[in-house]
Amino acid sequence: MDQAVAFFVENGSYGLMIAALVAAGLGLPLPEDIVMISGAILAQRGITNLGLTVLALAVGVFLGDTALYWIARRIGPAIYRWRWLAKVLPESRRAWIEQRIARHGSLVVFFARHVAGFRGPTFAIAAIHGISYPRFIFWDMVALAVSLPVWMGLGWVFADSWDQLLAYTHSAERAITIGVVALVLLLIAGHRVASIVMRRIEARTAAGLPEADAGHGDGTGPSTTDGAGEGGPGGPGVTR
Repeated sequence: MDQAVAFFVENGSYGLMIAALVAAGLGLPLPEDIVMISGAILAQRGITNLGLTVLALAVGVFLGDTALYWIARRIGPAIYRWRWLAKVLPESRRAWIEQRIARHGSLVVFFARHVAGFRGPTFAIAAIHGISYPRFIFWDMVALAVSLPVWMGLGWVFADSWDQLLAYTHSAERAITIGVVALVLLLIAGHRVASIVMRRIEARTAAGLPEADAGHGDGTGPSTTDGAGEGGPGGPGVTR
């Protein structure tokens, strides 16, 4: 990792960052967080512009994940026979991911973006199993909006001692993963609570409608229009 960061810092450019992230998205064993940390170091040292660096990193991730999605969608289950994918995606793990996608859908894409070694296989399975591209790329970019600032922030702060940062990269990745899992669980719980509340409100509303109709539509409710004419003094319905 030290050599990779040193290479990007010495030779860094927007084009190199984009190319590296596209290659990483397609399966090259290059951690995306290393590219993001390197981009932050370049920006902190004034070698690149911060805004353009963020844009280049986002474009690289977008292009790499988009390419993987459409390749997997085009090839279909035959992609599981690819050597690099077969190594990281044995049948048991594939079945587990497929079950998660069937149960939670696009949220799995959001979670997978933050787990190295899990991201590419999950994206390929999501494409093959029918998650639409708009949903896929939406949740992918939402996840990137969480992880990119974290990695760039770390790279910016530790720009002058990035070797120390790399020693804790795995711990940082683990912490991000735990935080994302907690966020996903919170979103799921919130969605379920909101669904339960809405169902109860709808049930109460539906239960109240027949009572209102019965009170005014069956002739037994109080009359407000013709009571004075029939029962009032001097009305035509009075007998002596």
